[in-house]
Amino acid sequence: MSSSGKAKKADQEQDERTRQPRIQVFGSVRVATNRAPHDDGAEAHNHSHGNDAHGHSHSHGAKDRKDNTVDPDLKFAPNIPEIDLTNERLRLVPRAISGLEKLQKLTLRTNAITQISRLENMKSLLDLDLYGNNIEKIEGLQGCTALTSLDLSFNQIRKIENLECLSSTLTHLYLIQNKVTELSNLSSLTNLKLLELGSNRLRKIENLSQLQNLEELYIGRNKITELKNLELKSLKKLSMQSNRIVQIGNGLKGLPNLEELYLSHNGIQKMEGFDALTKLRVLDLGGNQIKRIENLENLASLDELWLNNNFISDFKDLKQIKAKSLKTIYLEQNPLAKDPEYEKKIMEALPSLTQLDADVCNQFMFNGLC
Repeated sequence: MSSSGKAKKADQEQDERTRQPRIQVFGSVRVATNRAPHDDGAEAHNHSHGNDAHGHSHSHGAKDRKDNTVDPDLKFAPNIPEIDLTNERLRLVPRAISGLEKLQKLTLRTNAITQISRLENMKSLLDLDLYGNNIEKIEGLQGCTALTSLDLSFNQIRKIENLECLSSTLTHLYLIQNKVTELSNLSSLTNLKLLELGSNRLRKIENLSQLQNLEELYIGRNKITELKNLELKSLKKLSMQSNRIVQIGNGLKGLPNLEELYLSHNGIQKMEGFDALTKLRVLDLGGNQIKRIENLENLASLDELWLNNNFISDFKDLKQIKAKSLKTIYLEQNPLAKDPEYEKKIMEALPSLTQLDADVCNQFMFNGLC
């Protein structure tokens, strides 16, 4: 065969390879694409910067070459149920996502996405995870008519907005570590069961009265100073650690079904306001300014009591604990814990205990062995 014939055949084989679909890995998704591979010639040799952790080659040649991290050229099967593109350095929601009517779960964690977009006609999408991106505004969710769980934690969001389109479906909303300053625009989410707004910039509790199906509320690590506006008959778990609360008062009376209450690391000085919490199983008041154990008469179902790192000094206060079901108590880092017979006195006062501080108590409890 002549040299020109060989060259022509080689060109035909190269064209055929270019037309064949390739498999590319994005997170846990294997994607078929007809995009030609990077040129292996002189340009790639001169500008190649090696491979990343996933084995993807990076070639920075002509200026007009598309940056795959900005708008990747992906293709998905139309009936794919789940896509995970975690940590793929994406700056946009991939264009190929739009219109995947069978997609139920979409995970785009820890990328560099700045805007919620390209989610049109996602009528089967139940779970959308955009944790750890650079999103500043809640928007573009009108096409997600079946969405039940939305995670926008660790972004740059300052305002809760544009969620009315999810009013009949959304049950779980995560907005941890954003810049939200106000509890607002939530009244339409009447099916919400879990709301997580820890580590934001909230200063007060407000606008929650319509969330009568809410079962879990997490608003720790904010700047809240008062327990008020908590009229939530279905709430079972309330977490408000590391705020600026100094008084409980009557702030809990609107929570008749509360089972777990976390108020550690505030500035609370007095145990009070528990009369309505007859179903409470866990009470955490560690790291406050409490000097007396008191006002626990109605907590007959109490199973765990955390009072570590306070200023409790009198063993007689243990008589205030009426719950026969109490299994765990934390009293370390209180003045009474310095007593040489600390363990023995606690166990004599509370014989139902199975755990004192970090120690699991055994059958020799009355000998002070735990």
